[in-house]
Amino acid sequence: MNIINKTAKISAALLTGNEAIAAGAYKAGVHVATGYPGTPSSEILPYLARFNNTIVNWSINEKTALEIAIGASIGYKRSMFTTKHVGLNVASDPLMTLAITGVRGGIVIVTADDPAMHSSQNEQDNRFYSKFAKVPMFEPSDSNECFEFTYEAFEISERFDTPVIIRTTTRISHSKSIVHIEPAYLPNMNSNLENKKFLPKKKPYIKDIEKFVMAPVYARKRHKIAIERLKKLQEFSNNSGINKIEYNSLDFGAITSGISYQYVKEIAPFASVLKLPFSYPLPDLLVKEFVKRVKSVIIVEELEPFIQNEISSIGINLMGKEFFNRFGELTPDMVKEGLISAGFIKKYDNKSSGKLQGKGGLSKLDSLLEKLPQRLPALCSGCPHTSVFYALKKLRVPVMGDIGCYTLGALPPLNAMDSCISMGLAFGAAQGLSLSNSSPKKIAGIMGDSTFFHSGITSLIDAKYNNACFTAIILDNSTTAMTGGQDHPGTGKNLSPGKVVSNKIDIKRVVEGIGIDEIYIIDPYNYNVVYKTLKKALSSKNLNVIITKRPCILYPVKIDLGKKFKILEGCNGCNLCMQIGCPSILNSDNFLDNNKPIPFIDSSCIGCSICKDICVFNFIEEIKS
Repeated sequence: MNIINKTAKISAALLTGNEAIAAGAYKAGVHVATGYPGTPSSEILPYLARFNNTIVNWSINEKTALEIAIGASIGYKRSMFTTKHVGLNVASDPLMTLAITGVRGGIVIVTADDPAMHSSQNEQDNRFYSKFAKVPMFEPSDSNECFEFTYEAFEISERFDTPVIIRTTTRISHSKSIVHIEPAYLPNMNSNLENKKFLPKKKPYIKDIEKFVMAPVYARKRHKIAIERLKKLQEFSNNSGINKIEYNSLDFGAITSGISYQYVKEIAPFASVLKLPFSYPLPDLLVKEFVKRVKSVIIVEELEPFIQNEISSIGINLMGKEFFNRFGELTPDMVKEGLISAGFIKKYDNKSSGKLQGKGGLSKLDSLLEKLPQRLPALCSGCPHTSVFYALKKLRVPVMGDIGCYTLGALPPLNAMDSCISMGLAFGAAQGLSLSNSSPKKIAGIMGDSTFFHSGITSLIDAKYNNACFTAIILDNSTTAMTGGQDHPGTGKNLSPGKVVSNKIDIKRVVEGIGIDEIYIIDPYNYNVVYKTLKKALSSKNLNVIITKRPCILYPVKIDLGKKFKILEGCNGCNLCMQIGCPSILNSDNFLDNNKPIPFIDSSCIGCSICKDICVFNFIEEIKS
């Protein structure tokens, strides 16, 4: 049975995977959609917000977002929660119990994994969450499947009384491909009337404590139901037509899912393929049929051997991770190299059996990139965080850091952060490090405004409650900059029409409410004040807070202060200005007699004046127009 709904008046649209997920959710009649911005998932909710009849908002963190989705479901409304892979860790507490309570309105959880860690602190494989929680999972391989499977996920959620996970990866989330879609499910073309047929009927709220109150007496019963549900889901996985076998050569076959399916089809079009878009629970009967008919089978999957382990659990041992890395993204070249190493391409396709281009199996482009000098990422020209990290470097104190673009303050030449492990860690780690008494200097903890709201508030409360002593620094640039400039409770805006929210949360008042009296508000473009304030706060024996206030120079619009600076003749090449890591300050081809390069400031300067403040020899001045 093929459950994909084929409706009339289909057109084609070029969408990213994230956009297609949003369109699929709208088609399914999603009523509430929540999440926390995190690359590569950030674009789903803003795209969905462009449709009518859907409540779409950023939440303060992932746990809260999922809890809102659960509440909407209890009220018989379909809801969706979006996150990047590590965000599901934050939401795992409600997820694990939601898996046994089940749903009323369908709940779809989108987790966007980040193999190769393009913008993440780890590359965990969230397929294991599906097995851990005993909930089904989709893995689309292109944008069209993102659209179709999101719609189907809501149907399956309600049919089987379960949340459903949709797992994408960076390539699926951000790549564009053709989507066969009705025009009504594209932004600005949708009709309220056309979408009403997909909305669930309104139902009055009904109390059901045995389903939704997970006291042990009820939870034990619900856990048994969840286990029985898995058996029904496995039958569905075998028979729905979502997982399917594509027979070609019966000599060689691959079992695969997600983006890996596209690479297998590109590199080995002659192979038979068992494609697993509905990858958990494993369709054991399909696997057995495929392995029985195809002579030699290999498993191609990114990151962990999830499919390989599931298949081995039913007594079928196949090769896979022996030829493909457990880290980073797969590429077509890597799939080709793995298939050659496994002997499949060489044995069955002589045209593909030659050596790969470039050294060590790399393409010519990869070989060229290897020869280029490495360039570390850096804070933007004029970033308001620069002066804080430079001052911390000069003060030589331990700095517990956090997740955000300010993490770049740990890299050369600033070198002013000692840890970056998870969101909201900074203040808790600063408290713990101070308790270790391993540093003679007072500890600093640093995080951004969005991170403070996400999970920094609780650790600051804990610090006050336990009479901790460190300096908490909150870098308030009025946005969630790292993931593309999304709003948060401190901006007074959200994804609702007009982007106006009645309550803007003031960070200073939150800190005062915690009971912290020593609070400093500073302009980070005034380096001398930044340095003096940090020195004073770090000399205090109290728990204190420094809040820097300057908007991000990129979001919501790029800022240019209208000033430009230049380095004067006579510069002694002391290199101080180069130590702030500003991309606008470069070494020229001119050298002093002592062979030191003379720096210059290029046209990308936005006029923040931080470099002028730190030049103790006064060789930097504003250009007068």
